Formats: sequence, structure tokens, C-alpha cells
Amino acid sequence: MPYLEWDDRKRLSNLEKHRLDFEDAYQIFGAEFLKLPARPSGDELRFRAIGHVRENLVTVIYTERGDAIRIISMRKARTDERRLHQALFD
Repeated sequence: MPYLEWDDRKRLSNLEKHRLDFEDAYQIFGAEFLKLPARPSGDELRFRAIGHVRENLVTVIYTERGDAIRIISMRKARTDERRLHQALFD
């Protein structure tokens, strides 16, 4: 399983806004998930990981830094993301 990292202030902000904790992202990266490109930010490549955290289908926006995955945000998957995930995994 990859090493996950994040900014703690961003984690707390995300937890308050979306009620999802970055610490639970291990559940996505430790199982099957859908990896898609995300909107770039500057010169940094970003990706979307769509997978399950408990009973929720969620999307994690992240970047890869060396051997680590740096989580940027985590939210419930949108309808289009749900459909794509279902088409590939259900």
C-alpha cells in the first residue's frame, strides 16, 4: 500500500466541509479504485481516485510525490463519477 500524506489543516477543513477524513483514504488505495486525471494546478499533475470508504463512494483528488500520495481533497463522488465506477466495477 502506498504512503499517504496530507496537510493537517486541509484535512480538518475537509472533515468539517465534507464529513470525510483523509485518514480513511487508505480504504480506497488498499482496494480496487478508478484512477482518472483531474484538473491540473500549476505544473502539478493531479488525479482522481474513485472508490469506497465504508458505505460511501468517494472521490479523492491527489498528486504523486515520489513514493507518496499527497491527498488534496476528498468528497462524495458525483453522479457521473458513480456511473463510471459502476460501469467498470459492478
